[in-house]
Amino acid sequence: MGIYAIHYTYPDDLTEQLKVRPEHREWLSGLAGLLVAGMYQAGCDEVSEGEPTDQEPAQAALIVYEADSLEQVVATFEHDPYWQNGFVLRRVVREWDPPLGRWVAEEGPYGA
Repeated sequence: MGIYAIHYTYPDDLTEQLKVRPEHREWLSGLAGLLVAGMYQAGCDEVSEGEPTDQEPAQAALIVYEADSLEQVVATFEHDPYWQNGFVLRRVVREWDPPLGRWVAEEGPYGA
């Protein structure tokens, strides 16, 4: 099993998307591999100095999911109501192997 970080970018106007939110949340809640999910909070961003970019999305979310493979994650998330209704403008899925922190400090599938 691996851990995957899934980053969603949404449209700036969430009016129509919010109509599908209950179905999206119910779908996510039914996923056995879901570890955590949620939108980033508006107005709480800190962007470091460096190369300027206008690509930082105003509306986005992070989902952390456990699965056997990248292909399995992609196939599963094709069924997300947000994805199927065109509310995910961009989806980035990356395998994530966190070596530190509370999630991995205890004995278990990710810890010592």
